[in-house]
Amino acid sequence: MPQKSRLVSGYLKELRKTRKEKPDQVREALEIYVQLWESVIRKGIISPDDDIGEALKKIDAIGGLYQAAQD
Repeated sequence: MPQKSRLVSGYLKELRKTRKEKPDQVREALEIYVQLWESVIRKGIISPDDDIGEALKKIDAIGGLYQAAQD
């Protein structure tokens, strides 16, 4: 069975939803993680409509999420 495509927008939506159920430290870490993804989207490196696998390849090509999110 082929693997279902997962979009960046859906991935971030799930992270935002699940962070409410987490302890404070985990919630803060998830907030930072989501902000990094949003920064990479704002910079145009990836699109919310990108498949998560393709988005990760683009991010890895730049040196990782933290590097890609830097101004």
